[in-house]
Amino acid sequence: VAMFSLFTVIGFNAQANEHHHETMSEAQPQVISATGEVKGIDLESKKITIHHDPIAAVNWPEMTMRFTITPQT
Repeated sequence: VAMFSLFTVIGFNAQANEHHHETMSEAQPQVISATGEVKGIDLESKKITIHHDPIAAVNWPEMTMRFTITPQT
C-alpha cells in the first residue's frame, strides 16, 4: 500500500471593491498538506482511489475520493 502526501493549494484573491490599485499585492496561495493512502489504481478506467485523514484546514472529514488520471497527473 502506497502512502502519499496530499497537497491542496487554495488561493484567495479577495477584493474589497471593484477599484484596481497598482500598489495592492495579490494574495499568496496557502499550501495545506494531509496524509492518505492509495486504495486502488484502475488503469483500464484511468481512476485512482485515495483515502485521506481529516483535513482540518479546509474542514474536510476523513474520506475516500476517486480521481480520474489525466496526462497532467
